[in-house]
Amino acid sequence: MLDIDLMIESGGLYMTTLPGGASFTWRLLTLKEYKVFRGLRESGALHPYSVHMKVFDRCYTGISDLVDPMLPAGLFISIGQLIMWWSGDCAGETQKDDILAARAAYPADSVHEHMKRVIFLAFPSYTLEDVELWTRPELLRKFTISESVLVNRGIGYEPLKPNHILSPQQAQQKQSINYKKENADMRRAMGGRGPDDTHPLEMHPAEFEKRQRIAAAMERRKRGGSPRRR
Repeated sequence: MLDIDLMIESGGLYMTTLPGGASFTWRLLTLKEYKVFRGLRESGALHPYSVHMKVFDRCYTGISDLVDPMLPAGLFISIGQLIMWWSGDCAGETQKDDILAARAAYPADSVHEHMKRVIFLAFPSYTLEDVELWTRPELLRKFTISESVLVNRGIGYEPLKPNHILSPQQAQQKQSINYKKENADMRRAMGGRGPDDTHPLEMHPAEFEKRQRIAAAMERRKRGGSPRRR
């Protein structure tokens, strides 16, 4: 039976299906839980097998008394080890890929996420967990208040313009635009800079300093005139 309440509270459920057809649904450890179990394992207070078994008992979402007693205990230890892996043991090997995947999955350009960031900027005391418990009308109300607060602070915040909100089809089309080429075209139009000329803010500090020296030398030559030939 699908436990929707548990899915909401835990943030997601996972399933391991054995070749014989038996399935086990489990959740990940919280950061605090993982820290405790890792400490028990690394300190030697508990044998790794015992730790993994206790992890399975804690994260298994079914009724332990109904588990087939004829199944080898090693299966539950392996699932517990798997839970430990995805709860934090994998960080040393997959952290880079995990961060890239998380960034790719994060809808940074969505209006919903924009509203959340504006609220956090205006009222830093709110947490992500707080926002997840709000209804949509409550999110909209607090977003509107947050925009007003930021405008009154005089920090240069410009309220979101509703006519700039893109439909899903428009957002997909926007992603196909070559922004690098557009930026290069704009730079050429504004200052005669070529597409391969790096913007000063994107330069390495040493390169930026070098170009400053060259520009200063050229300016001095311009003010003093060209040297006369003898």
